[in-house]
Amino acid sequence: MCNTRTLHSQLCYRRQMKTHASASASAKPAPTLPPSQGDAAAAMAKKFEHVFHHAFARSTKVAAKSALGSSKKLLFVTLAHHEAPTLNRDAAAQWASKSLPATALHQWFAATGLEKKKDLFIALQVSPSTLSRAKPDTTLDAAVTERMLRQSELFVRAAEVFGEDGATWMTKPHDLLDGKAPMAYATNEFGGAKVRQILNAIEYGGVV
Repeated sequence: MCNTRTLHSQLCYRRQMKTHASASASAKPAPTLPPSQGDAAAAMAKKFEHVFHHAFARSTKVAAKSALGSSKKLLFVTLAHHEAPTLNRDAAAQWASKSLPATALHQWFAATGLEKKKDLFIALQVSPSTLSRAKPDTTLDAAVTERMLRQSELFVRAAEVFGEDGATWMTKPHDLLDGKAPMAYATNEFGGAKVRQILNAIEYGGVV
């Protein structure tokens, strides 16, 4: 029996499912995510998908075609044996070198479910003055696009692990991240890799 005082409820759930699957003599499908977690991750991925497609659609037709490609690759896809959406790295790599209009930041912030506007600037390293001076046709450096993509992946992953509490987890200081919040630590790819590692450890019970 799992001790709820020492184990997170989601981790407990997953370990119980794995134990049950190992003990079963007949082959069964891989355990599915609890509805609240799977639904939360899918809903957030859909919001981010809309943000990026809408942002590129607002660019010129030539730029939009170059960014999306003739196949219009989805940013988040569902892989076999994995219920929650996963970042399509081919699409992300193609989009990461493109500039987005400044207005996309407001839409991205709404998609994250964050409550405090300051978290937008922390996650994306964009100063408030930049947005205050931005005009409708203002475009941001491609480095901001890359940060948006990295943070989007982590927010969806956190929703997969914690359900609707994923966004909250991304804003709380973490001892293994030098006391920084995951989204603040993930402002570069090295920090993002560490946050992914922690989320994997929480989900599967591995060592951080």
